[in-house]
Amino acid sequence: MKMHVRFRWILLVALLPLALLGLAALAMEVYGLVRHDPVFFAQPYVERYDTPGSVARTLESALQTDDRALLAELQGLRLPAEFETGPSLIFVMLLEHTDRYVTYLYFDMQTYERHPHYFEEVKGRWVVASADLYYYLHSGRWKGVFLPLAIVWWVVGFIVIGMVWGFRVSKRLREQLYGEQQQG
Repeated sequence: MKMHVRFRWILLVALLPLALLGLAALAMEVYGLVRHDPVFFAQPYVERYDTPGSVARTLESALQTDDRALLAELQGLRLPAEFETGPSLIFVMLLEHTDRYVTYLYFDMQTYERHPHYFEEVKGRWVVASADLYYYLHSGRWKGVFLPLAIVWWVVGFIVIGMVWGFRVSKRLREQLYGEQQQG
């Protein structure tokens, strides 16, 4: 019995999203080893930022004054992320608390935009986590992006594989039924 579709194409369609997810997870775990700047984890910083609330209140003033040095200190990253700043940004409330992250909501009183900021405990102190791939992987929010894209990939891939199979089977059937008449 002939397959009509190579098994490697079926494997490619089935496993490519999982392989890409695995590579992204591995890359983020390696990045996590060098993500934070050790300078920002000395004892004075650990004592000053010992709770998420202390970081949240300090972040409010840093956002209002556009203090880049303080924003870098609050993030503790080697390459700090850029945050939207402005004098009308205010701290509003605790929005969400998960196993790893605490989310506080900030509000721009002029534009009425909401700005959630994520906080996590790293090496004994709390830091502001930027909403990057590392955050999405460790917070579990990757599922909201990965699963729909993977499902679309799998559906389209298996439809294409099904169409290729159908065309090849119909071609073979056509050759069996009409092949002799066309030659004669």
